[in-house]
Amino acid sequence: MINFAKARYVISAPDASFAPKDAKKSILFIGRTNVGKSTLLNKLTGQKISYVSKKAGKTKYLNFFLIDDSFYLVDAPGYGSTSYATVSTAQFSSMMESFLPDNRLVGIVLLLDLRRDMGKDDLAFLKYLQDSGKPVVAVLTKVDLMNQSEKSKAKRRAGEAGLYDPILSDGSTASLNAIKKAIDGLL
Repeated sequence: MINFAKARYVISAPDASFAPKDAKKSILFIGRTNVGKSTLLNKLTGQKISYVSKKAGKTKYLNFFLIDDSFYLVDAPGYGSTSYATVSTAQFSSMMESFLPDNRLVGIVLLLDLRRDMGKDDLAFLKYLQDSGKPVVAVLTKVDLMNQSEKSKAKRRAGEAGLYDPILSDGSTASLNAIKKAIDGLL
């Protein structure tokens, strides 16, 4: 399994044409604004490689991080029409349309905060990701803020949306190892 011991920022790309030109595979980290993408990237690598702002929605581009000199984790801007989003829906759509077809992209890690119900835009975006033909791994974030009943409801909601067996991410070593194993499986 990949150990995530070596991680470094490489480039911020407004679309796939600016991505690194080597043949290394990529895994896309994506989710709504303020779902915890940057925090999870930092926990997985044990380093502060991704900037975590006090104000949500600061990520504007596809940020490429080289992991163990073997593949890229790509942190995408948050989607959704919230007051936090700094990237317009049109910009985000264009970014995804340019990057999802890339043959080096081998999988998607979709982060969801299911303390809230999935709205129409969440479900439409999930269908779009599933229709891309890329495997999607669902990671439920902020579960450390949920009680057992809320965790069960969140897992049920994920299943109803077509995301079976989501990983519950609570920051523990066990949950981080489960995410690393899932990423290893995508590669």
